[in-house]
Amino acid sequence: MRQLLRLACAFFVLIAIGCASVQQQGAAIKREESIGAWTLTDDENVTFDVQLSHKGTAVSNWSKGPQGAQGEVGRWEATGNRIDIDYTDGWRDSIIREPSGKYRKESFGPRADRNGPPTNIGQAVRTSGAMTAWIGVFEVPVAETRRGNSFYVAIQSSHTAWKSIDDLRVGSWWIAGEALRIRWANGWLDELKPVNGGIQVRSWKPGTTLDGAGNPVDAPTNTGGARRVD
Repeated sequence: MRQLLRLACAFFVLIAIGCASVQQQGAAIKREESIGAWTLTDDENVTFDVQLSHKGTAVSNWSKGPQGAQGEVGRWEATGNRIDIDYTDGWRDSIIREPSGKYRKESFGPRADRNGPPTNIGQAVRTSGAMTAWIGVFEVPVAETRRGNSFYVAIQSSHTAWKSIDDLRVGSWWIAGEALRIRWANGWLDELKPVNGGIQVRSWKPGTTLDGAGNPVDAPTNTGGARRVD
């Protein structure tokens, strides 16, 4: 009798654990609420962002990898309470909704077991505000450089910008009316602005005269068209 009681108790404990496991999962994430920009943190607690498109493509502006400001590209899928983002370099970022409604990020290296422990974990939040229209990676024409005809610019929600050319590749950005402006550490000033369904980029070299509001007075050194990487 005691053996039967012990077995019965063990059975109900297992049932209780199973129910608790189910309850610990957050609500399912719908596909339409996945689309847009998400801000994540990497293994060094540094923020970066990923744009998820309605086409199922994903573009990350994480700029510490081999591709630099070109970031990462891949595809995403929402399943249950998680969004799985698989990049072409073999990494996976998973955005998981917790029972509280908050999100966390789990990352898996190229050879890591997707059903095992994550390679690293971090925070995940929905990016909001006017900045979401600019978060991502852009390909822009070269003004004055000996390396190629275009380069990449990563715009992060931290108001940090990275580029794929020059020795000093970091800058800060802000929104000026309909345009986005980037002041680079080497003195260059770039402006991206929506024009006729596209994106116009204007660049001013170091030493350009600015007015009291910080607007360039001199003619731009370079004018061209940019494109968002998607």
